Amino acid sequence: MKPSSHILPVFVAALALPLGAQADAWSCRHADNVREVYVERMTPEPVPCQVVYSKLTEGAEDQVLWNAEHDENYCSAQAATFVEKLESWGWTCVETIRDDNAGG
Repeated sequence: MKPSSHILPVFVAALALPLGAQADAWSCRHADNVREVYVERMTPEPVPCQVVYSKLTEGAEDQVLWNAEHDENYCSAQAATFVEKLESWGWTCVETIRDDNAGG
């Protein structure tokens, strides 16, 4: 039985995360372009938060796509859904960890 091509990247990304870490950041690549989607937390608490979209190789300013003040799951869910959309458009995304999150 041939393993699914989607399982290996997820497995490899999971190995890169410290035990107990929650991935709230992704690096996505398509051809020569690199984009980043991440949840930025303003405090060590889950909220307030915002979902930031960076077009790293395209010279565009970062965009805040969504933010939340009360729902602690909103930013993570929105970011993950957006990453799935990028992947459906042909981008290859891997989970990463950002050191600059206040909660991370």
